[in-house]
Amino acid sequence: MHSPDAEGFKAAMDIEMEQLMDKEVWNVVPRGKAISEGANIIDTVWAFKRKRYPDGAVKKLKARLCVRGFQQIEGVDYDDTYSPVVAWSTVRLLLILSILQNLKTKQIDFTLAFVHAPVNHGTYVEMPKQYEMDGMVLELNKNLYGLCDAPANFFYHLKVELEKRGFEPCKESEPCLFINKDTGCLMLVYVDDCIFFHKEEKVIDDAIASLKSPTKKGLSSFDLGVEEDYAGFLGIEIKRFPDGTIELIQTGLIDRFLEAVELGHDNTNPRLEPADKEPLGKDENGSPRREKWSYPSVIGMLLYLSSNSRPDISFAVSQCARFNHCPRLCHEIAVKRIARYLKGSRTQGLILKPESNLSLAMYADADFAGLWTAEDHDDPICVRSRTGCVITLGDVPITWTSKLQTEIATSTMHAEYIALSMSLRELLPISRLLNEICERTNIQRDDDTKICRVFEDNEAAMKLAKSQLPKITPQSKHFAVKYHWFREKLEEYGFDILPVRTDKQKADLFTKGLLRTEFRTKRHMIMGW
Repeated sequence: MHSPDAEGFKAAMDIEMEQLMDKEVWNVVPRGKAISEGANIIDTVWAFKRKRYPDGAVKKLKARLCVRGFQQIEGVDYDDTYSPVVAWSTVRLLLILSILQNLKTKQIDFTLAFVHAPVNHGTYVEMPKQYEMDGMVLELNKNLYGLCDAPANFFYHLKVELEKRGFEPCKESEPCLFINKDTGCLMLVYVDDCIFFHKEEKVIDDAIASLKSPTKKGLSSFDLGVEEDYAGFLGIEIKRFPDGTIELIQTGLIDRFLEAVELGHDNTNPRLEPADKEPLGKDENGSPRREKWSYPSVIGMLLYLSSNSRPDISFAVSQCARFNHCPRLCHEIAVKRIARYLKGSRTQGLILKPESNLSLAMYADADFAGLWTAEDHDDPICVRSRTGCVITLGDVPITWTSKLQTEIATSTMHAEYIALSMSLRELLPISRLLNEICERTNIQRDDDTKICRVFEDNEAAMKLAKSQLPKITPQSKHFAVKYHWFREKLEEYGFDILPVRTDKQKADLFTKGLLRTEFRTKRHMIMGW
């Protein structure tokens, strides 16, 4: 309240209080009522935020009345707190479907979302600052932000109301994707942000109207805002071009990251690759950091960026993220290298331009003991191998990963086999999800399209994976049993493991630092530029 935006935030506080009172979120009661019931009276706090467009410009000033939920007692004030959110792999899958099936889309945002859901009776909170009344407290009728179980209460309330309207949650690994059993309308839910997909805009409009102003008895209404498109979903700019191509861009986040590491100025020299060819080790005896910016904070920005729109930096970010608790000068330099790379490509993002079929493919790769030259040879970490994986739909990435394996592989085949097995764990639920969506929305696919092609560049690992002989061989009898699970699933789910040349192995981008020419080639395969 001492900032230049104080007057704007004060106006936002008045709007928040007016909306909450209109919704009858609480009753004002004497403090003695709560004391006589032995109830816990929880403090409230104002949270202020400058909501921004994806490019970083301020969209509006927002004030939200919150509860200090950490003062609640588990088992007394609340029980379950879990609330699911839609996976970004599902979002990208639906975006690709919208291109290939020419689906119409609309985004909605619930106003004061959590407040729509009821709360346990006997929940008391202090009156908000600047609106206090002597001797009085608030007895809640509905959720307030900050309550430990507020997200769960809202999700289950929304789920019940959607089911009353004919929407059913996806049965296969995605409880936040709802499909209308009558119309085939799709609805993605990420807390209070939702996207509808359907071939006919009227079907989407009818679904939204049913949420805003239900005509049937027994249905609750929701206050919500409607966007014509999903251009700024969760801070990610989703640009749609006339030919149907979609590009995911996070220029605003890149700019904030560059500013955080003090490289936002115009004379910053860009780099052409985000990671050096040599792996990044602990460097325990190396020089300490020189900069004052928060290392964990900028790594958090990079993780959100690399997992949503910039898979090209996934390997570099994964390397740096290992050292959140003990960063040294070399790790700081590695982060700055990523910054310089992003500086030169800040307006670029992941391009979704799928082929004309709905076929799934997976590329799995491993870098055997890649840290051997970068870590202390007495440290078991130095012989850990790295798994790289990318799963595509219509040759467009929908999910990817770059991470160290948890077990020590004893050979290249062992490392590749572990990478193959762990990557198939990601492919299996995505395959089932795609099959369910196509079945419930009457999207036709031929038998060849239904085959999930898995590409592996290690011949020994591929042969072991496809072998019909007993799982134990002289070279693999020491492999953990948990890595053999997928062999009995290959035929059941239509997975076909195929060889791929190393120069066509897309997952290379996620296992090691590549030289300039190879990096650009693999980046084009993944990013489309």
